[in-house]
Amino acid sequence: MRRLNHDHEGDKAMSHHDYHSHAVGARDISDSFSRETSGLPTATSPETINLHDGDVFELRAVPVRKQIGDAMIRMLGYNGSIPGPTLKVAQGSEVTVDFTNETDLETTVHWHGLRLDNRFDGVPEGAHHGMQPPIAPGGSFSYPPRFPDPGVYWYHPHIREDYTQEMGLYGNIVVVPSDPDCFSPINRELTLTLDDILIEDGDVAPFGRTESNRTAMGRFGNVMLTNGETDYSVEASRGEVVRLYLTNTANVRTFNFRIPGARMKLVGRDHGRVEHE
Repeated sequence: MRRLNHDHEGDKAMSHHDYHSHAVGARDISDSFSRETSGLPTATSPETINLHDGDVFELRAVPVRKQIGDAMIRMLGYNGSIPGPTLKVAQGSEVTVDFTNETDLETTVHWHGLRLDNRFDGVPEGAHHGMQPPIAPGGSFSYPPRFPDPGVYWYHPHIREDYTQEMGLYGNIVVVPSDPDCFSPINRELTLTLDDILIEDGDVAPFGRTESNRTAMGRFGNVMLTNGETDYSVEASRGEVVRLYLTNTANVRTFNFRIPGARMKLVGRDHGRVEHE
């Protein structure tokens, strides 16, 4: 978890400017990805999947519909949930993930932060030799991710992240340390994603299909999402120690995360444990 100072007024100004700088293009949606929701399954909440060494897990990227505030919008979900399933594995294990792309554009699955072979890292070929070819709509690919290091990681596409991540294609991986004393004792743990999404005129703001129409593959949203929800909440007992695994899946935004009235301490970052909590 990172505590980041966040200038809310400055953020609004950037979001406001971003909207106006693209207002003309936003009206032309002839080159946009589909925003049709009819016939789509409703997005579900993420499950935690306990995987053991040698297990095979089926992962699908599929279109779903989801209520965001007053808007019912077309999104994308791993196994139909937003975020996708949390994969919980023991340090040192290796599994097989059979992935199928049921979206309307080619994609990959990038295993963010994991140490594994280039050809399975989900970064498409072209810029880097020996990387994975993109998976076409309707195509499949088998990944063999390994988990040599404890901590929290995440998986997401590595093609058109501006669109696919904004639409909900992200999920967490929790690698349980083999050393039981790696982290201090807790009563419970929660995995949370922090995100935002840009809603305009009752629908998600359109994305150009042929190329990104946003600078640097991202844009500020105007609706905040915790675990995919605008009103996420959880109860805890007084004195209970809860470990939070926080992943910022937003395209651009940084978050200043806090829980009013609760004492918090930082125990780890992207690179693992911090030296002093």
